[in-house]
Amino acid sequence: MKTSRIVRFHRTGEPEVLQIDELEEATPDAHEVTVSIQAFGLNRAEVMLRKGAYAFDPIFPCRIGGEGTGTVSAFGSALNDVKIGDKVAVVPFAVTDKFGYWQDETGKYGCYAETITVPRHAVVSVPMNLSVVKSAASWMQYLTAWGGLIHYGTIKPNDNVLITAASSSAALGGMQLCKDVGATVIAVTTSPNKSDQLIAAGADHVVIAEQDYGAEIIDITRGQGVNLIYDPVSGALTDTLLTAAAPEARIICYGNLNPNNLNFPAILALTKRVNIRFYSLYDITRRPDLLAMGHKYVYERLEKSIFDPIIDSVFHGLESCPDAHHRMESNQQFGKIVVEL
Repeated sequence: MKTSRIVRFHRTGEPEVLQIDELEEATPDAHEVTVSIQAFGLNRAEVMLRKGAYAFDPIFPCRIGGEGTGTVSAFGSALNDVKIGDKVAVVPFAVTDKFGYWQDETGKYGCYAETITVPRHAVVSVPMNLSVVKSAASWMQYLTAWGGLIHYGTIKPNDNVLITAASSSAALGGMQLCKDVGATVIAVTTSPNKSDQLIAAGADHVVIAEQDYGAEIIDITRGQGVNLIYDPVSGALTDTLLTAAAPEARIICYGNLNPNNLNFPAILALTKRVNIRFYSLYDITRRPDLLAMGHKYVYERLEKSIFDPIIDSVFHGLESCPDAHHRMESNQQFGKIVVEL
């Protein structure tokens, strides 16, 4: 019997609830792939899941981890488009019913592990020139950015784009996409000491979110406002975003870091004809045609080093997962936190 070490948690709580369990390695069914994980990236959603504050509740014992990279070690009998040793990444995905409702199967999969067995559609090829650390840092942020900014946000050259929580990996990935398109980026951060880093990362302007900064955005854009807003915060921030928005602006909300209910003046949203869209990467990765388009876009830019993920820190070994989560919760990071095995 071949076994694999995985990280699970048996109750919600602080990072120390993450523990290493040793289980029999899963055998892939006809349409599944087993990946030997070499590195995985951390995402804010995993912290929320561990705390019991995510969109769905964990089922204990719960595996964790949305994205990882490694090599194919086994695959199902119905597959002929992968082979042993292929360099691949596991992209974040959710199981849905036929109507698109998420199914609560959080304990079944998780990239914090030596191996993971997942449906074939969750596995994508990666450029050969990409290191395992950078591969582990890439797919959540850049596929999220493609779906939010290109597919739904219809970003255009010369757009003024407002990016909140700007030092997160998802925001930095979005910033790189904006600059590749030719848009102007206004980065919003709560940390004044990160301003220089954000400018170096490509931001054209940096705003410190110490108060309602909507009027400041209007001044920066010379009265126009921003055409596109890329926001994982939501909640009470939405009022400020509406003030900053130009007429017919698009707000793409891909997270809920502020758990307060939305509170905004409907008359302002109506007067400006603002389009607010709540968006999940899972709606890209569960649709083969959209995933193929997003993957092609990201793959080509990673291969040409147009996209280059910013790495905050690299931890080593499954045992380091609690420390990696503490780093995430410190809010001091700039870019992606990665665990390498």
